[in-house]
Amino acid sequence: LASVQDVDQAILAAGQALASWSKTSVEIRAQYLNKIADGLEAIKADLSLLSHRNNGKPLYEAEIDLEDSIACFRYYADLIQRYPLHSLQQHDNGIQTYLEKRAVGVVALITPWNFPLVTSAWKIAPALAAGCSIVFKPSEVVPLPELELAKIIDAAQLPAGVFNLILGDATAAQHLVQHPQVQKVSFTGSTQVGINVMQNAAPSMKRTTLELGGKSPILVLADANLDDAVEKIISGVFYNAGQMCSATTRLLVDEQIA
Repeated sequence: LASVQDVDQAILAAGQALASWSKTSVEIRAQYLNKIADGLEAIKADLSLLSHRNNGKPLYEAEIDLEDSIACFRYYADLIQRYPLHSLQQHDNGIQTYLEKRAVGVVALITPWNFPLVTSAWKIAPALAAGCSIVFKPSEVVPLPELELAKIIDAAQLPAGVFNLILGDATAAQHLVQHPQVQKVSFTGSTQVGINVMQNAAPSMKRTTLELGGKSPILVLADANLDDAVEKIISGVFYNAGQMCSATTRLLVDEQIA
């Protein structure tokens, strides 16, 4: 497990890489994102099996995660080439407004154990696309797929320091969130830990994005197709063994068909 000093070293590397990486063209960033997608594609069968063995989820669900991860990197590679980074608008009163989008800085990305690779892709791909440098801490319980992802990213030859992997526990994560050189935190995990993340980020006013646990509802009205409703309910509650923040574990049924 990474020490506090390891976290400091990773943040230092990310900070040193930020200036040049944030100024790269969107075309170059897109090339890197597609290289990472290619790397995932090349060994997706092995990665699916590794995720299945390390995490315990059914193999077919691990395969779905892999396809989603690949698609995510390709999505942002395409998006940034179509998304204007600069805009100038002329208003009727003669005033001009100019908008320029810039990388927010060094970002801390923390992912949970329940969706290896895919939750990571959802954070890493847009951060790289935006020109941010990254310190990434996946769950220490399911590190093996993320280690392989780091090898793929390394093989894509990103500039040194742009992507940094930390395998650490809560102590490393807390230090990462509190660190003054981190400008943005993105955390996916439990609600209680999310509260702690927000509290630790608050003193330095870090931008913080939280995706936490929840009890999402399914509504079944009186005119519903019950066979269809039952199928969706079971899938919504028990997909990934129910270990997901969008699990539909609140069931509200019209009393006429309850």
